Amino acid sequence: MRNIKIDKEQQGILRFEFSNASKESITVDLDFFDEVLPQAIDFLAEDSSKAIIFEFKNPAIGTDYRVLFGEAMAWQVFVDRLNTVSKRISRLKAFRKPIVCIVHAECSSAAYSFASMATYILLSKNKGKLGFPETKFGLMPGFGGTINLLQRLGPEGALNILSSGKLYSADEALKLGIANLLFEDEEEGLSLAMSWIAAHKQLDLDNQLLIKETEAEYFVNLSSKINRAIPGQLAIVQVFQDSLNENLADAYELEAEAFCSVLQCKEPLAMLRTQYYGTAEASKTAAAAASFPMEKVGVIGAGMMGAGIAYEAAKAGFEVVLRDISLESAERGKAYSAKVLDKSISLGKATEKHKEIILERIHATDNLADMRNADLIVEAVFEDIVLKNQVIAESADLLNEAGVFASNTTSLPISKLAIASKNPANFIGLHFFSPVDRMPLVEVICGKQTSKETLNKALHFISKLKKIPIVVQDGPAFFTSRIFFNYLLEGISMIQEGIPLEQIEGAARLAGFGVGPLAVLDEITLDLMVKVYEQLPKLHASQQRTLSYLKKLIAEGRSGRRSGKGFYDYPADGGKKQNWQDPEIAVSKDIPSTEDLKKRLLHVVALDSYRCLDEGILSKAIDGDIGSIFGLGYPPHTGGVFGHIDQVGLATFVEECKGFAAAGEQWEIPPSLEKLAKEGYQFYNGFEANVGFRH
Repeated sequence: MRNIKIDKEQQGILRFEFSNASKESITVDLDFFDEVLPQAIDFLAEDSSKAIIFEFKNPAIGTDYRVLFGEAMAWQVFVDRLNTVSKRISRLKAFRKPIVCIVHAECSSAAYSFASMATYILLSKNKGKLGFPETKFGLMPGFGGTINLLQRLGPEGALNILSSGKLYSADEALKLGIANLLFEDEEEGLSLAMSWIAAHKQLDLDNQLLIKETEAEYFVNLSSKINRAIPGQLAIVQVFQDSLNENLADAYELEAEAFCSVLQCKEPLAMLRTQYYGTAEASKTAAAAASFPMEKVGVIGAGMMGAGIAYEAAKAGFEVVLRDISLESAERGKAYSAKVLDKSISLGKATEKHKEIILERIHATDNLADMRNADLIVEAVFEDIVLKNQVIAESADLLNEAGVFASNTTSLPISKLAIASKNPANFIGLHFFSPVDRMPLVEVICGKQTSKETLNKALHFISKLKKIPIVVQDGPAFFTSRIFFNYLLEGISMIQEGIPLEQIEGAARLAGFGVGPLAVLDEITLDLMVKVYEQLPKLHASQQRTLSYLKKLIAEGRSGRRSGKGFYDYPADGGKKQNWQDPEIAVSKDIPSTEDLKKRLLHVVALDSYRCLDEGILSKAIDGDIGSIFGLGYPPHTGGVFGHIDQVGLATFVEECKGFAAAGEQWEIPPSLEKLAKEGYQFYNGFEANVGFRH
């Protein structure tokens, strides 16, 4: 329950103090604006009034997203209330009297929109944070926040803040101009506010947005700085454009209209469902797993993956033994942690003492016996089943009686690897993603004999690392690697069809993928994809064609960036890579449209994800959505693979997939999906999963 204390001081200053006795966050919603703004307007209308001070004593946030979307469903009522808020903000500013906001802690979303009304913002040096986290989920700031920052910073500066989704620290906020001054404690904050008011009795403001006419042409280029598939970002730029030379009252109304429209879009809801609620639930599930005494973690293999896992484990407080075939290699792996920490120190996110503590927890060694009595051993050696089996066989006995053995593998069968451990019940797959210190996802793979207790111990470990887990069952290439290789397969298939590389890669970027499939292949090397294909139990005709073509390119010395050529040519002087056209493949005379190429790349991943759900590799759709976005880099505006199918519509999705059948067996439609399409099935109802699906 928020508390609003109002003090009218003798100097003609009205002070609003917002606090919460329980020290929980204050929720700033429409009711908050309706309660505070009329009182502020009535006071400033008095001739004797001089200024207003708003003070957030506790962290302040916006309405829960579910509630916000629920309110927006009552369209006309919601629009009318927002327009009322817009008119009141405009009227409040029209008095041209000082408005100061003192912020003691985090102030985000609608709370920051409220604070940004102020002409002067004072922020706690120690705990203050400002930002609009909702924008990373496809939304835009409402309640005046977009226009307030536009007026404060101009188009370019405002767009950087409004579209970032970041919470800025006090020092960052001051540097960016979204806070005016920092204070040490409550007494200093109020003193600085009173001093500023005394020096600014009448503000030199007009009722126009502070945008120079010469900047009008610049608006045309702003859209190149955003992801146009994200409704909120597109709406922000449109509001900027439409507000040019408008007065503040009209600009606030334009923002309110755009804010309502964005809330009607399907993309933000899908993004929130996966990237906010879905990840939070996955982390909560991991944290709720039974707690186990776990102190010592062994990591075998000090390459990039092993070194990253060792760093994350040490950072989480575990004692880590990092082992490689030579002490020099192990020390090199430990040095990776030092490098990561040095960067954190340079950014002000860590200290030398912090670095010293973490590095002391990592024991680099070439002696396997140092792993003895470990609570968890993670094998992270090269992706070769013979090598992994050898490592597992010689080290599994070093676990303590309750210990867990995990293999960090992208595609090798966990159930087969478990045989080498002599105790398959305590064996599990933990697929980390590179670089481990920056990638939040861990794919947890249960073998046929993995026990529930082992799964809980693995989830407990992941929770301590503050990673996001998805749990999948064993199968060829599991989930994330399997759908990833389908993305690459489709790119290669297109090349073989005579579609130019630049059109394939361009379509991938326009679809929302960060990197095209052929550029990805060159980075990971063609040899890796060949190795994965050779380890799969069987290949359909399209995969066999792809495997043969990749082997041909490798034989010609075109194995990827490391060899200087693959699907691209890489100049020896480090210059920009060049497109390459295979002289043995004629350019097609019937190149599909960009829209069809986009659909193929999006649909082929989503279709195979459904197969994983149908086969029981996945147990629920939300895991597929989380895994596809955080593991594969599937376009975030879709909400993930199943969110994409829902956005397209299942019946339409199936028909479009059938239209690509000539491209290969990857487009075969499972009978169960055809049945669901006829039933008009959706994987989600709003934020909630549809529980009607049974695989």
